[in-house]
Amino acid sequence: MAITTVADLMTSRVIAAFDNAEFKELAVILRNNGISAVPVVDAEHRVVGVISAADLLLKVAEPDPEEGQLLERYESRIERLKSDAHLARDLMTAPPVTVTAEESAREAAERMRRHHVKRLPVVDEHHRLIGILSRSDLLGVYLVSDRQLQETVEHELVRGEFGFTEVEVAVHGGVATLDGRVSHRSDIPRLTHAIRRLEGIIRVRCALTYDEDDLAPLSQPP
Repeated sequence: MAITTVADLMTSRVIAAFDNAEFKELAVILRNNGISAVPVVDAEHRVVGVISAADLLLKVAEPDPEEGQLLERYESRIERLKSDAHLARDLMTAPPVTVTAEESAREAAERMRRHHVKRLPVVDEHHRLIGILSRSDLLGVYLVSDRQLQETVEHELVRGEFGFTEVEVAVHGGVATLDGRVSHRSDIPRLTHAIRRLEGIIRVRCALTYDEDDLAPLSQPP
């Protein structure tokens, strides 16, 4: 099965804002398009940051710019400075977390998880904006049919990579069920791990048995 890339899932028509856009313009962009964040680009369309509704709401909350203290937390200082800003370049969160079109869906999902973001601007080799990838876009990897998943598991992994002839495979609702027998106990976690990493597989149920327990601790000499 071919690896799904960001290019397969991303949205190419992207709403963005220039870094010199003013506060009210940014608020209109978010409100009129029903979105919660937009990439911010410079004059060469390179992504330099991201503006979210949370960034703009700091203006509504209006922390007092004069309340800065010598030992205030870094996060509080950033919020105070943003509340006094009115241009995108001063309001945005930077540097942006981005992804390239050639990266895999799994890599993109891991980046979202690690950085706690809901969407990733997609950039080219010059860091110019070419698309946007959201969490819902990534769910596209689960649209692979059970039949296709079963053929992949059976022919590419079980029969192909591992060479098992006594293992039966069934896939229903993205859940792979394995039944049958393998030579060594250690074959079971190796096979189930490989199957779990397939795009579209949700879970693996294993009812495999084995001929030799090569994971058992060696007996101590008398």
